[in-house]
Amino acid sequence: MPESKNSNPVQTRAVRARQQVLGRELRRIYDRVVQEPVPDEFLELLKKMDEQDEEPCEKGSS
Repeated sequence: MPESKNSNPVQTRAVRARQQVLGRELRRIYDRVVQEPVPDEFLELLKKMDEQDEEPCEKGSS
């Protein structure tokens, strides 16, 4: 965030402090989410999509 000549240093520090807290919380939430296991239903769907990609395509079908 660029500081202008008219910016209040106290307000600027407060904004930065809020951004830091927000960043920490977002990283904490992201870390928890990526550690969660992938649901079986989702894995099955991905497997079916992979199998469809491996099948040869017929001419004229879409």
